[in-house]
Amino acid sequence: MTAYLLQQDISKFDPKASPPKTAAFWTIADASRAPEESELTDLLEAVGRPDAITLNKLQNSAQGDFADWLKDRKNRRVIPHRLEKCGYTPVRNPTAQDGLWKVQNKRQAVYVKIELSLPSQIAAARKL
Repeated sequence: MTAYLLQQDISKFDPKASPPKTAAFWTIADASRAPEESELTDLLEAVGRPDAITLNKLQNSAQGDFADWLKDRKNRRVIPHRLEKCGYTPVRNPTAQDGLWKVQNKRQAVYVKIELSLPSQIAAARKL
């Protein structure tokens, strides 16, 4: 056994690399994914995947059962996590004590694309 292992070329082996993602891995990962996540992704694509968006805009753009789910107050704590899975994160207003933005005369959270730098996230939120 030792002789066999000593003959193997492991020069390209990276012990810190992630293991390969097999079909079984994706089956397990997809089983734990919430159905609202795909509906939210579809909704974001329907509104053009803007750099910044508010929950109010999402609620006004949604239809049917998903619109009801977005408007249900008991889901308010879950929605930011679902948005994060879709590539959006809340950005705080640096000039407001509560961190909320005033959009259409209403104080609310603004969600921006995660891949934007912090100054770009703030600039996108200000455009709203």
